[in-house]
Amino acid sequence: MATRVKSFSFPDEAAPIFEGFSKETFKFLHGLKKNNNKEWFEAHREEYEMHLRNPSKALAYAMGEYFRAHNMPIIGNAKTSLFRINRDIRFSKDKSPYKTHVGLSFPLDGTKKEEWSGFYIGFEPAKTGKDVSVFAGGGVYMPMPPFLKRIRAKIAAEHKTVTKLLTAKSFSALYPTGLTGESLKRIPVGYSEDHPAAELLKLKSFIFNTNLTGEDLLREELPQLLGAKFKAALPVVEFLGRS
Repeated sequence: MATRVKSFSFPDEAAPIFEGFSKETFKFLHGLKKNNNKEWFEAHREEYEMHLRNPSKALAYAMGEYFRAHNMPIIGNAKTSLFRINRDIRFSKDKSPYKTHVGLSFPLDGTKKEEWSGFYIGFEPAKTGKDVSVFAGGGVYMPMPPFLKRIRAKIAAEHKTVTKLLTAKSFSALYPTGLTGESLKRIPVGYSEDHPAAELLKLKSFIFNTNLTGEDLLREELPQLLGAKFKAALPVVEFLGRS
């Protein structure tokens, strides 16, 4: 029987047990969105720790355990996966001090920070109602020019391989939109307009996403659900990340 985590910090030797996020998590995010200021946040810090920070840490650990159990070269832990809730407002016109979304990232092992590729789950208050909007997927987001150049070169040279990966039933059933992202209007210099992978070569990001709901976030089985979805996309992540 899982024991509910009550403490607000976890020693390294005692990984927390993930029991799902809660409606209180959603309530906190909606409240923060309406009251994005230090006074409100400090008055609700205990709710933040209990309903958002703690389960996020527990999910990060649970995903790391899933990756290890399934021999997936993906990193999952609180130090690597979690983002700070404080916004960097130094160069932003928006001076709201806090992020109103939750995000966890799971990078491909062995890759450089500036060449990130891997998996991501995030959620934020829905525009209407008390629920949340969820994104779960991965890929490579806005890679720096040298990395982008290598990805395009690999796609061009191995277009049959990437096409096979994207059309595999295990991937396409969960990620029916394939790879998406901001795209150039024309083929990059050095490639022919009639290249078989022309549309992929135009991409500036290589992102895939799967269906996940707010109700899924409440489930204790979320790590297994996410892990299975991520496992199906691992060949795509490795193709992109090992470029």
